Amino acid sequence: MISSKEAVEEYTRTSIFKNILETYEEIAASRMQNTRSSVLQGRSFIDELNYIFQQVKSSYREDVERMMKGKKVKDPKSVSFLTRNGKSLFVLISSNTGLYGDIIRKTFNLFKSSIEKEKADAAIIGRVGQEYFKNLKTKIPYTFFEMPDATIDNENLRKIVNYIIQYERVFVVYGRFENVINQEPVITNVSGDPLPQKDIQTRVKYFFEPSLNKILEFFEATIFSSLFEQAIFESQLAKFASRMTSLELRVEAIKEALKKIDQEKEKIRHRIINKKQLETFSSIPLWQ
Repeated sequence: MISSKEAVEEYTRTSIFKNILETYEEIAASRMQNTRSSVLQGRSFIDELNYIFQQVKSSYREDVERMMKGKKVKDPKSVSFLTRNGKSLFVLISSNTGLYGDIIRKTFNLFKSSIEKEKADAAIIGRVGQEYFKNLKTKIPYTFFEMPDATIDNENLRKIVNYIIQYERVFVVYGRFENVINQEPVITNVSGDPLPQKDIQTRVKYFFEPSLNKILEFFEATIFSSLFEQAIFESQLAKFASRMTSLELRVEAIKEALKKIDQEKEKIRHRIINKKQLETFSSIPLWQ
């Protein structure tokens, strides 16, 4: 049985903890809203960039076919204007801190099962994912990269893209935002011709500087890096939504705990009143 003082102290500590979690929840909600805008803008940018890329390839189809013959490419859909190493790579986007619900663990489990099935290289973004990987005690080599949870560090992003763009196939494993309640781990292939070729009817003539080949290389590299950056934004959106949901559940649990403490405080108050009344009644004979 706790004392009145202990009940008050427990209520105060729990209330402070609830206020802290509510503050984190508000921050997560604000960041989720801002990141959602970036995700939508990114999708629109990639769609328009890909349209121009396909338009250039369509308008200069003969020139592209000559390039393909020079590269000894038989399948037009597999053409790439970048130099690749013929290997596959799985990239895990995790986090640097906790309080993101179960989305980080679920994403890591998908990454783990994927690299165990495929003979591929591994790369990990985020210290939590690195710690999970170390705990596996596996001999699979990996490359680690730093990236903030809440922002995009352009310098680190450039290092990552320069490393992964050399691979023939790059699969990014990350959490994707479905809605505020649900976030699911997914695998996205960001290499090759990233979006389906469109049937472009309009032939547009462009002036190229320095050359058509360099321009197509630029388009492919830009789309590749844009798709990867989009995966990071999608991951951030899922993490903030997962954190907000997780914190909301904890806040609700704390509210229930506060109700129980309130009830206990009320019981203690009644016990004190009853005790005083008993003491008053027991002292009545002394007054007579």
